[in-house]
Amino acid sequence: MNSSSSSSVVQLRRLQRHFVLFLLSIAIPIMAVVWLYKKHTEVALQERIFAEVIAHTQQQQLAFTQVIQIATSHLQRLSVQLIDALNHPEMALNDSQWQSLSQLGIRRQGSGELTGSKLDAALRDRYGSLFVSPKALQHAQLEKEISATMAIFPAIKAAHRAYPFFQWTYYYSPREDFSSLYPYVSEADIMQATASRSIEDALKVVFDAGGTKPVQMIGPNRNPQQQQQWTAPYYDAGGKGAMVSLLLPQYVNQQFVGVLGTDVTLRMFGEVLQGSARHLGHAIVVDRAGNVIADDVGLVQSNKDILKLDKALPSELAQLLLARHTMEKNKIHQMGNWYWMSVPLKGSEWDLLVYFSAQELSLLADQQAKSTLWILLGLIGFLAIAMWLMSRHFAFPALRLVDFLNKLISHPEQQIPAVPKAWQPSFEQVAATAQERHTYLKTIEAQAEDLEKTVAQRTEQLSHANTALLESIEQLKSTQKMLVESEKMAALGALVAGVAHELNTPIGVGVTISSTLLEKNQELVQQLAEQTLRKSVLAEYVSENQQGLAILSRNLAQAANLVNSFKKVAVDQASDQRRDFDLAETVHHVIQTMQVLFDSHIELESSVPSGFQFDSYPGALVQVLNNLIANAETHGFVGRQHGKVTISAQAVGDAQLELIVSDDGLGIDPEHLAHIFEPFFTTKLGQGGSGLGLSIVYNLVTSILGGKIEVLSQVNVGTTFTLLLPLTAPRKAHPHQAE
Repeated sequence: MNSSSSSSVVQLRRLQRHFVLFLLSIAIPIMAVVWLYKKHTEVALQERIFAEVIAHTQQQQLAFTQVIQIATSHLQRLSVQLIDALNHPEMALNDSQWQSLSQLGIRRQGSGELTGSKLDAALRDRYGSLFVSPKALQHAQLEKEISATMAIFPAIKAAHRAYPFFQWTYYYSPREDFSSLYPYVSEADIMQATASRSIEDALKVVFDAGGTKPVQMIGPNRNPQQQQQWTAPYYDAGGKGAMVSLLLPQYVNQQFVGVLGTDVTLRMFGEVLQGSARHLGHAIVVDRAGNVIADDVGLVQSNKDILKLDKALPSELAQLLLARHTMEKNKIHQMGNWYWMSVPLKGSEWDLLVYFSAQELSLLADQQAKSTLWILLGLIGFLAIAMWLMSRHFAFPALRLVDFLNKLISHPEQQIPAVPKAWQPSFEQVAATAQERHTYLKTIEAQAEDLEKTVAQRTEQLSHANTALLESIEQLKSTQKMLVESEKMAALGALVAGVAHELNTPIGVGVTISSTLLEKNQELVQQLAEQTLRKSVLAEYVSENQQGLAILSRNLAQAANLVNSFKKVAVDQASDQRRDFDLAETVHHVIQTMQVLFDSHIELESSVPSGFQFDSYPGALVQVLNNLIANAETHGFVGRQHGKVTISAQAVGDAQLELIVSDDGLGIDPEHLAHIFEPFFTTKLGQGGSGLGLSIVYNLVTSILGGKIEVLSQVNVGTTFTLLLPLTAPRKAHPHQAE
C-alpha cells in the first residue's frame, strides 16, 4: 500500500508540473504579446511625436509665410502707386500741393535733404526723407521720381503703423543718385551713421546697404526675370541692427526705373520662432548661402556678426544641412544621433530647419510612455492573480480528480481524498461510475472470450473464400487484357485492309499511266531512229506525256498521303510512347485513315483549330477516337445509308481543353446510358460486339490521358461524347493503354 501511495504522489506531482508548464505556456506568449505591444506603442509614440513636430513646424512655416506675404503685399501696393505716378505725373503732387509743401520747408529741387528740419514731428512722420546727390540734378527723370515718391509716403506710413516690424521702406533710383526713405531721418544723422562728409558719400553707403548692393542685385543684369528678392543679412547703417531687405524692381514700359525695398530686422523673425513654444528640438531659418535669419533661442540677437549655419548647429549636422537642397523636403531625416527636417518658406529662398537629437526624442518618449508602462504592469499583475486563483480553485482540484480517476482504474475501492466542497460531488460520481464500470468489464471480458473464438472460426472461412476470389479476379483481368489487345489488333487489321483497298485505285492508275507513257516513249525512239519524226507528232507526244505525268503525280501523292496518315495512326495506336503533338494534325490523320474504312456512307468532319499542343500519349488518344468513331458506325448508323461524325475542341482555361465527338445517329436508350462504360456491356452481344470499346475509351481517358469523359444522348437525334483533357498528361512509369 505504501508503494502505491508513493506512486500516486509521484503521479500527482507530475500532473502538477505539467499544469505549471501549461500555465507558463500561456503566460509566456501573453508576456511576449505584452512586450510586442509595448514595442508597438513605442513605435506609435515616436510616430505621434514626429507628427507633432511636423505639425508645429508647419504652424511656424505658416507664420513666416504670413510675414513674408505681408512684406510682399506691402511692396506690390507701393509699386502700383509708384508706377502710376511715374506714368501719369498728374496722379502725383501738383503745383499747388508743392506750393503748400514749400511753405513747410519741403524742397522740390536741389541736392541734399529735401525735407528739412523746418517740418514739425507730425509732418516728418508723414513724409519721411528725400536725399539727392548733386550729380542727379542733371537728369530730367529726377523731378518725376521726387513727386512719385512723395505721393506714396502716406501708404508707407499706413503700412508701418499696421505692421511695426517694417523698419525702413525706401525707393532707390536706378542711377544710385536719389533715394526716398521712411521713416524720417535727418541729413546730419545719416551723415553721422555712415561716417561720411558729404551727402554723395553718405548715399554711396546707403546704396551699398551692407554690401548687398540692392540696385545691382535687383537690376536687369542680375535679375532678368524681374522677380522680387530677399537680401542676405547685413547690419543697418542707421543703427537698427541686423536685418534683411525685400527688394522689388520697378519697370515702366520694360524700362528699369528703380527699386522699392523694405527692411525687417532679424530680431522680429526670431520673435516669430521664440513666440511658438516647441516640445522637441530647435528651429532656425537659413538662406541658400547658409546665413541664419532667425533661431528660437536668440543666437542671432546675441551674436555680434551675421550668424552662419556652421556656428548655429552641431558640426556633423551643419555639413549635411548645407547640402539640404538635394534632399527631400517636409520629411524627417536621420543622420547618426540627429533627426532633422527642412521646410521651404514660400515667397523667399529660405528654409525652416528643425533638428533634435536621439536623446531628446528618447527622453520625451519616456515621459509620454510612463502611463503605458503602468498599464502594462497592471495587466501583468492582473494576469498573475488570475493564474493563482485559477490554480487554487480549479486547476489543482482538477488534477487531483484526474489522479483519483487513474487510481480507480486499478483499485476501484479507492477512498475519496480531501478536496474542496464544491468538488466533492464530482469525486463521488467518479467513484460510483468506476464501481459500475468494474462490474461491467467483468461481464464484457467473459463475453469477449466467446466472441474471440467465433471470430477466429469466421476469419479462417473468409480467408479461404478471399483466396479463391483473388484467383478469379486475376483470371478475369488476364482475360480482359487479352480481349483488349485482340480488339486493338482487330481494329488495326481492319484499318490495314481498308488502307490496302484504298491504295489499289491510285496505284492501279499509276501503273496504267506509266505503261502508256512507256509505249509512247518507245514509239518516239523508233521514229527518231528511222528519222521519220514530225513536229506535230513530237508536240502530241509532249502534251500526252505532260498529262500522263500530272495524273501519275496526283495519284502517287494521294497514295503517299494515305500511307503517311495510316503510318502515323498505326504507329500511335500500336505504341504507348509519350511525346509532344498537335491535336489538329492528329485528328486530321485519324479522320483521313478512318474514312477509308467507311467509304462514303459515313462523313467524318473536324473543326479542331490548330495550336493545341499536347504533351501526352498520342497512341491512347488515337485509340479513343478510333473507338468512338467505330462505335458510332456500329451502333449509331445501323440501317442508315449516311451518317456524320464531327470532332471539335475548345480551350478550358490555360491547361485543359474539351474534345467533343458527336454524331447524328440513332442515340442511346436512357436505360443503357448509365452502363455504356462498363466492361463487356453491349447491345450487340453475339453480333460481333465485345462490349470493350467504350470501356477501353473510359480507361484510356481517365488513367492514361488523365482526363474525364461524359456522354449525352437523345434517341433519334444523336450522341455526344465530351472529353476534358489536360494539355500535359500526368506522368506514368509504364502506361498501358488497355488497362
